[in-house]
Amino acid sequence: MERNYVMNAAFRAMLKGTKDMVFVKDANLTYVTASMPFVKMVGKERVEEIIGRTDLEIFDDENLARRYIADDKKLMDGGENLIEYIEPITEDHGKARYGSTSKYILRDENDKIIGLLGITRDVTRDYLARQRYQQELKFLFEVPKDTYAISYIDVDDWRIIGQRRQLIQTGTMQSCYTVERLCEAALESIIDRRCEAAAFYRKFSVENLKDIYASGRSNLSLKYQRRLSDGSVHWVKNDIRFMVDVDSGHLCVMLSAKNIDAQKAEEQKLVVAAKMDKMTMVLNRETTMENIQQVLKEEADKSHVLFMLDVDNFKSLNDTLGHQAGDEFLIRLAGEIRKNFRESDIVGRVGGDEFFALMKNVPGISETTRKAQELMSTIQKVCTNYPEIKLSGSIGIGIYPENGKTLGELYAQADAALYQAKRSGKNQFIFASQKNNTTIGV
Repeated sequence: MERNYVMNAAFRAMLKGTKDMVFVKDANLTYVTASMPFVKMVGKERVEEIIGRTDLEIFDDENLARRYIADDKKLMDGGENLIEYIEPITEDHGKARYGSTSKYILRDENDKIIGLLGITRDVTRDYLARQRYQQELKFLFEVPKDTYAISYIDVDDWRIIGQRRQLIQTGTMQSCYTVERLCEAALESIIDRRCEAAAFYRKFSVENLKDIYASGRSNLSLKYQRRLSDGSVHWVKNDIRFMVDVDSGHLCVMLSAKNIDAQKAEEQKLVVAAKMDKMTMVLNRETTMENIQQVLKEEADKSHVLFMLDVDNFKSLNDTLGHQAGDEFLIRLAGEIRKNFRESDIVGRVGGDEFFALMKNVPGISETTRKAQELMSTIQKVCTNYPEIKLSGSIGIGIYPENGKTLGELYAQADAALYQAKRSGKNQFIFASQKNNTTIGV
């Protein structure tokens, strides 16, 4: 009797002091007692609220309760204890939680089953960490088809634990057996040494990686152009994922290199589309102005020429043949104007029937005059397709830096020259500040 009293006292003391979720059920799976951590886990305040009740009566989640009952019946039917079984426990504000549970069959002196003792530890953090860890490690064995290479680095030991590579077309990453060589190879192959990726690999060290992780960043992505083993250059995306090894406790980094050429091509299409006038497919007004300003800023020591072109009598075309005909005319004209200039020059539509063209690095006035004459001939050629309308073009020309050192000044001078060309009979080009008109008839 005294021995049983001591054992009962010891069990009560354990229930009172333990941080584990401990419970006892009778043979009917009704709760006999439990520790306070278990009581809190089921959302109750006092042990008395669960004594004499079943899982269905104390758990809000009926599916979870039925699962527990089914597990317990199976355990009792099998007659063997269950040790450290991972199972879901009640959620914490909508977030999943997991417990490591051991269940022991209780028997009387005649070996008859009289109940169950269960002990559960909340292992949510470790369980999820292990799940993530195992998921990440799968990359070392199942390299995605668009990925050149994956390296798994132990930061604390400063060594490459594993590395997998594969060819995409004919190129891949260089095989590296030390962290130092991996960084050297990356820096050697990065095309733009000023990019974020180059800065990352230059600072690749135990201290810097630990600082990044300590700041709360568990994932980084870097996009850059890299030269591959076959000499070809491709856009690459590095995904850098930090994790803690669940066995050693070391900080580790999973570094993958993915081919993103197709993605960058699509992105570039969107960028180009945003810069273009959707109808004529030359630059839109905003991009034209930005590009001209950039040229005047970055190449201020050179001579540039701004052509400001306006269609004469364009309104008559719309009124007579309709706006569709007017649009077709502008599309054709824009295409022909673009052909008159080099790829490095800037051509854009800045208004309804108004175009800008900046010819860069012009050697002299004779080259400018020749280009103006070519433009007039181009306009005439397009206008001949509409004989019923008296169409022509007028051009105002501003020269940088003589006629202005800013886009605003150059714009004003070219605009004044264009106005003079219009007022003087149209169908001609005029240089800013030029007194004598230079005219070409249709």
